This record gives sequence, structure tokens and C-alpha cells, in this order.
Amino acid sequence: MKVFILLLTLAVALADEHEHHHHHHEHGTAYVVKTHDDLVRFRGVCSEKVHATPEDVAKFVKWDFVDEEKSRCYLKCVFEHFGFFDAEHGFDVHKIHEQLSGGHAVDHSDETHQKIAACADNNSQGSDACTWAYRGGMCFMRSNLQLVKHSVQA
Repeated sequence: MKVFILLLTLAVALADEHEHHHHHHEHGTAYVVKTHDDLVRFRGVCSEKVHATPEDVAKFVKWDFVDEEKSRCYLKCVFEHFGFFDAEHGFDVHKIHEQLSGGHAVDHSDETHQKIAACADNNSQGSDACTWAYRGGMCFMRSNLQLVKHSVQA
């Protein structure tokens, strides 16, 4: 889980270089790459929304999640604010990929995109939105470990 924060931190750091740079994918909708300031704001909003204690917040900042409602709903909230997830449609693989590229050109047919897509299930289990977001998020964090190590060294 600490891996995802490294990945997200890298994406946000790259985004800071290209603050609020717009991208268009094949569906024609623009995605605005989010910055570290956005992440900090989202953390605050989502911590309040789930009534997080200071101890919860300390864990959330480290992306140290326990499989419980508060953690699941916090993660869903952060993903919603990034534009990565909504309860009706699930994950937006293109937006996640664009955020991770930090404003650089994205090849939506590459391995990164495929790994993200593999975790963005269609909720065939019929889970509540928080559980759906959490399940996808945990899968995403685990599946991109090598990408994080490669990106951090680059």
C-alpha cells in the first residue's frame, strides 16, 4: 500500500511540472492532471466525509488501509475527486493512466494501461461502491509495484 502512495506521489510530482495540463482521449472528454495541492485538498475533504480520527488520517496519508468501511469509503472518495471512479460507471482507466503519465503522452494500448484495466472490474459481485472502489484500488496498487520501482529510479 505504501507503493501506491509512491506511485501517486510520482504522478502528482510530474503533474506539478505540467499543472492542470489538459488531455483528450478517444472519447473526446478532457482530463485535467491533478497536483499535490489537489491531493492534499482531497485528503481533507474525504477524511471529514468519513469522520476519520487523527489516527485514521495518519494511516490514510501513508495509504495504509484496513479492509473496513471507513477506509473503503475514504479511498472511494479520493478516487472520485481525482475523477478515477464513480459509483455508476466504476473506474475510468483512461483518466488513471493520464494522471500516472503526469501530463506526458499516453499510449492507451501499452502494458501500464492493460494493468490498470485488469483491476477495473465491472462489479459483477454487486458490491457497494466503497467496496468496489477499494477492491479495484488494492488490485491497482499491487499490480503496479514493478512500475513504481522503475518510475522512481527513472
